[in-house]
Amino acid sequence: MNKIVLGTLFSAMAVLTACDLDKYPETNISTETSWQTIDDATRFETGLYSFLQTINGGLYIYASDYQSDLFNATYSFANRGGDLHRWDFTSSQYDIEDIYKNNYFCITNCNNIINNIDNITLENEEDQQKAKNIKGTAYLIRALCYHTLALRFAKDYEPETAASNLGLPIVLEVDPNAKPSRSSLADTYKQIKSDIAEARKLMTKEGASNSIYLTTDVIDALEARVDLYMHNYTEAITLSESLMNKYPLSTTEADLSKVFLNDEGSEIIYKVFSSIDERTNELPYYLYWNTSVESYSPDFIPSQWVLDLYESNDIRKDAYFLCDKVVCGDKSANDIYMLNKYPGNPDLKNTTYEYYNMAKLFRSAEFYLIAAEASYREGNEPEALNYLNSLRVKRGASSLSKSENDLFTSIKEEWIREFIGEGMRLNDLKRWHDGFQRHDPQNLNILSIGTGMESLNISSDNQKFVWEIPANDQNANKNIVPNWN
Repeated sequence: MNKIVLGTLFSAMAVLTACDLDKYPETNISTETSWQTIDDATRFETGLYSFLQTINGGLYIYASDYQSDLFNATYSFANRGGDLHRWDFTSSQYDIEDIYKNNYFCITNCNNIINNIDNITLENEEDQQKAKNIKGTAYLIRALCYHTLALRFAKDYEPETAASNLGLPIVLEVDPNAKPSRSSLADTYKQIKSDIAEARKLMTKEGASNSIYLTTDVIDALEARVDLYMHNYTEAITLSESLMNKYPLSTTEADLSKVFLNDEGSEIIYKVFSSIDERTNELPYYLYWNTSVESYSPDFIPSQWVLDLYESNDIRKDAYFLCDKVVCGDKSANDIYMLNKYPGNPDLKNTTYEYYNMAKLFRSAEFYLIAAEASYREGNEPEALNYLNSLRVKRGASSLSKSENDLFTSIKEEWIREFIGEGMRLNDLKRWHDGFQRHDPQNLNILSIGTGMESLNISSDNQKFVWEIPANDQNANKNIVPNWN
């Protein structure tokens, strides 16, 4: 497979962000000039792939995880992510601003392709199909961005209330003067589903493990995820089954470790391309090696109760965590487990202590859990247990029986075991309408403790499960209704 060559052209072509609606850069290439040949369209598509680096990995993963109950801040974390961890963040929280702004930035550039690619005169059938795939890619990325934003900036989708709950500002045109108001959550999801449907009509590239291109399987993966949130359980199960069958799970610790160290594995449906020259969103905060003290000095470590979820034979325990001495300021402790999902791909390193890995947007493990949860929601507990055990056994864990535990609790715990540190936990809690209380940390001596820290208790109706529309955007666009009272 040819690697994507990412460049800086896209930054010159991009036209606006959600909080720059009153500005139009004078350096932009005009529409008439920039949309003449299929090569022009290909360059815009390359730009979209480049921007997928920007809006995945790094803070786009850790921001919501810091807010969850899975991790504790260490004594030396220097307040990185502290406002999120304490739940005292405001509408001006900088990571949240970047997530909102850059996803809308990407949406705008999807719109640029969708609205202009048909203006190109295509010389032959090959170019026509290439143009269709580019347009389909833009629809799919737009759907992905809108769903990412909906998960964090809107309430959980419930069919009974979606029409009355606030959704997102839906931007479908490139208009620097637009002041869009918020749609309903129902209309937001309607737009997401519409974009997925358009992508299906246009894209033909078949999927394969470790793809760095968006494929028809990525369409299935995104729609299965969306269907779970929309309570379209039958559809979610059908789509999930096709992906489980095509992308086999890693069944040894060595193979599973390669998924996160080398960004390679049969279960990877889509990963965001990075190279030694094109990389972004380093994630050193879980496994940082401090050369001054010759020891690990992580900002956040998993709680003990999370580690206790793993059985002794579960290959994920040793693949996902590293146990070693840590030094946090003037405090130290031995045998501390740290998250090891972002150890730094050797092929992406200029120096030894760098922590760049390719963001893996879709792995087949997710679809075992979607199928299990959807089956449970439909009242089919035997099938739910079957999907759950299929995942567990492949990871070396025991097969559960229906009588051993509450099935839904087991499904929830499996989401933690499989996806800890991949940015899903806060969305899961919101989808389940669960609150939490932090408890049972590994070692209090090396933690930052006190109000809002190791024993924080958050109710399921806390308004900050939904992030606020950033203050800058509210100030620039008075048509935006805020989330918080």
